[in-house]
Amino acid sequence: MSSSVEINARLDAVEKSAEGSLQKSYYGIAARLDRIPAGKAIRVVLWLAGGICFCDSIDMNIAGPIIAQFLTTGWSDVNMNAVFVSITALGYLFGGLISGIISDGIGRKKALLIFPAIFTISAVVASVAPNMIFLTVTRFFMGLGLGATYPCGYGAMSEFSPIEHRGRYQAWVGLIANAGTPTATLLCTFLLPVIGWRAMFILSACMGAIVIVCIAKFFPESPRWLANHGRNDEADACVTKMENTMRELGHTVDPVPDEEITRAAEQAKNQPKELPYRFLFSKKMLPRTIVAGTIQFCNFVVSYTIITWTPTIFVQRGLDVQFSTALTTMILIGIPVGIAILSLLVDRWGRKPQLIIGILGSGIIGYLWTLIPVDNFVLIVIIGFFLAAWTNYWGLIASSVYLPEPFPTQIRVRGAGMGNAIGRVGAVLSPYWIAALLQTSLGATGVYLVNGLICVAGALIVAFLAVETSGRSLEEINADVLENSEKYLK
Repeated sequence: MSSSVEINARLDAVEKSAEGSLQKSYYGIAARLDRIPAGKAIRVVLWLAGGICFCDSIDMNIAGPIIAQFLTTGWSDVNMNAVFVSITALGYLFGGLISGIISDGIGRKKALLIFPAIFTISAVVASVAPNMIFLTVTRFFMGLGLGATYPCGYGAMSEFSPIEHRGRYQAWVGLIANAGTPTATLLCTFLLPVIGWRAMFILSACMGAIVIVCIAKFFPESPRWLANHGRNDEADACVTKMENTMRELGHTVDPVPDEEITRAAEQAKNQPKELPYRFLFSKKMLPRTIVAGTIQFCNFVVSYTIITWTPTIFVQRGLDVQFSTALTTMILIGIPVGIAILSLLVDRWGRKPQLIIGILGSGIIGYLWTLIPVDNFVLIVIIGFFLAAWTNYWGLIASSVYLPEPFPTQIRVRGAGMGNAIGRVGAVLSPYWIAALLQTSLGATGVYLVNGLICVAGALIVAFLAVETSGRSLEEINADVLENSEKYLK
């Protein structure tokens, strides 16, 4: 969020700039970025942002087979595994809360070097853990590092992407990221029985180190962030390099008229300069805050159940660890498939109906899946694959596309952050009721029955409270909630 001082500084810079300097102003940099055609210049950022999130996915998904193995070796039990998963989610929660503060203060690139370093060091420490308690503590810091890295990656991608391709690029980052899910389970299928869980954490650390090196060497600082912090010459140099790259490849990159830049700056004068946190809970905004928290709560509960607990559920139903991991691998291939479909369809239908149908579908399909006999491997894989694809289709709409849209620019980051934090509460708490239910006669059926009831409630909240955002500008979406907002500035 830009403060009133920052906005006024930008306006003054525009008004006082000499001929040609407008192109280096904040609004000039933003307008030029939005005109750069989709191509190589932006795909570098796309692959690096996706690679960051890929590491996150790898780590999260090696955890499931590892804790399932712990059950068979006696190194842990179901209750301790629940704490392990919960602590990781708690780390993600705190990481998400601090990521915006850090990246807004020191820059996207520095943040994307610091947070993966926290994860990488913690992964090395985890590999030498003497007991389950020590390992669980290290998982908090691994979760913190990745929890902070993930939004930084998506945020940086959005700042580089042209308007018309932003949704598609966010989906592609999600596709690259979630390819880590089946990759992790595949690695665990073949490597975990051979090299052991300690070496798997070293492997995660090596991936983190590779990411750090690539970010340091190839990732440019966000021009929007640079211009916002008065480093206009650096921002101009970065954007000019991107423009020249596309021109060399034969693309047309039209210059931005100075009049357009000036007009964009003047429009900022008509917007509220700043809004406090309490605005999220005002009469007009509260429904949107509730919806943001609801969709993320449902998303994290259902997704983490599938990703983290599927190997344990199979082991609990009598299958060995290696075969359970192999089945899970085939099921989780559905995740990138669902996201790939999303990248093609997300802008064709309204966000609201996709969320309602998606959330309800995950609840129903998940429950029916648990009724399939454990020896019917073909049907288990087919329905499980569909469940993973379906859940991650609407889950990415919830977390990457819809989440920031219903909040005004002045409070968008905090609104999305609040929704994400509420969702992480679900990730923190769900392992405990999952572990408890797995130790009853209900087993996996009880787990997915509870998940189904949560999904029904979530779909009803979205149906009655959510606003449709598809095909509408951000200004149009939020015009009504900004009326009479001055009272919150007092």
